[in-house]
Amino acid sequence: MGAGWRRFSEQAKQKWHVGGEREFVATPNTRNEMMLQEAGEFAGHLKKIEKDIRGLKNATENILLSTKAVLSAPLPRVYEETNGGKVVPLNASQGAGQVVLPIGGTDFNAEELAKISKETSKKLESEVLAPMERWMNAYNLVQNRMNKLEALRLEVDSRRRTVAKLGKKVDMQRARLPQTRAKGEYEMENTIKVLQHKESKLSACRQSYKEHEALVYHQLTNLIRDTVWLKSYLSAVLRVQTEAFQAANVALGQMKAALPAPSTTEMGAAMGMAQSIPSTPEAIGAGRDATPPHLQGNVHHDISRKLQRNNVHGASMAVSGSALGSKDSLYTIQDAPAAPTTRIPAAQSAYDRYGDQTYSRAAVPNWQ
Repeated sequence: MGAGWRRFSEQAKQKWHVGGEREFVATPNTRNEMMLQEAGEFAGHLKKIEKDIRGLKNATENILLSTKAVLSAPLPRVYEETNGGKVVPLNASQGAGQVVLPIGGTDFNAEELAKISKETSKKLESEVLAPMERWMNAYNLVQNRMNKLEALRLEVDSRRRTVAKLGKKVDMQRARLPQTRAKGEYEMENTIKVLQHKESKLSACRQSYKEHEALVYHQLTNLIRDTVWLKSYLSAVLRVQTEAFQAANVALGQMKAALPAPSTTEMGAAMGMAQSIPSTPEAIGAGRDATPPHLQGNVHHDISRKLQRNNVHGASMAVSGSALGSKDSLYTIQDAPAAPTTRIPAAQSAYDRYGDQTYSRAAVPNWQ
């Protein structure tokens, strides 16, 4: 029987119980199978994070090289028309010559950005991606050896079945010797020779299986112990990226225009209309005022007096400014609500529309 057919038939017997003995116990390889399964799950995580790291590396290269190209390009210039009708850059008409400045300014170091991009990619490859690739190669090697180990295990079990069957045959021939005599003895001797030959093959196959199983176990153990370094590799990715962007920011130079602040209109829309209301008479007077000029003085004086009062007949008055007409407001002074002239009376205690006074904390009387 060929080795390939022996393994195939043994696999069918163990998996589907085709023509096999129910009481037969297969050679165990459980520890390696469990370790390989969990290592395979880790390998899936490693493949995903490795793909993301390579994407990050490529993105970093692209942003640094794109920044170099963009900041090396010239800034757009302001042109004006001279007395002779010629259009020239503004600085040229002032006698400064046609100076073309790059977007990055004079202190921008373009070559440093290219150097940073190259060094960052090299560090990620050597410090992170190369060790990950070595682990994956070791895992693939263990997988191949595990397949060979499984083939050896099936061969061992197949030879065990053969030896067990020959041993039963020898016992049967020995039991029939009183009837078969010389012929039976001859047949038994031939069966014993075949049995001894098969036992020697089984012994050699078992030894090979034990050695290979120990090798796979040793490699899987080292492979699993190395998985704890993944966190350190991810930390190295963050460190290398941080160093790269910090160095790239230095390479941009110190001459940077301040970022524009949010406009008053945007801030007013984000924080609410109340924050755009002026709180002083001066701010109110600076707004759009449709009042005739001969009445504006009286209006301003009246507004100042109203804003300074904190209480009108006991009613609290809190007017915050710009609904009364700042430059950025849609409201004018005429839109300002007039201060109340009379105090709103409180509800009379005698008023009890729903009979609330009949309810108290007293115990409810029993039904009559």
